[in-house]
Amino acid sequence: MQAPTDPGWRQLVSPAELAYCLDLELVGEHVAARLAAKRAVAEALRWPGPVPWSGIEILRMPPGRPAVRLSGEVEQWRRQLGLPVPRVSLSHAAGYAAALAWLPARRDAEDR
Repeated sequence: MQAPTDPGWRQLVSPAELAYCLDLELVGEHVAARLAAKRAVAEALRWPGPVPWSGIEILRMPPGRPAVRLSGEVEQWRRQLGLPVPRVSLSHAAGYAAALAWLPARRDAEDR
């Protein structure tokens, strides 16, 4: 894996995502978990093309849970389909990263 400070990473993660990850000991694992989460979010939304990396942000909200922020075309897509904002769970250890995304039940959705 290239160093997350490489300029190519800026096409995949937002400045806020990168700043958060750079403050952590296992920078690469945290970045990889966010990339896995972005891919999972795109799949949960049934996005029809390549992962819209810049349209999906995985942010950390108090008290530490990850949250999804959508923008641009992917946010328009979500609204057109009437879908809630996906929720995510991230995990990483020993050089590996994984993420899950799901659409919350309408009554549980925070973003309507």
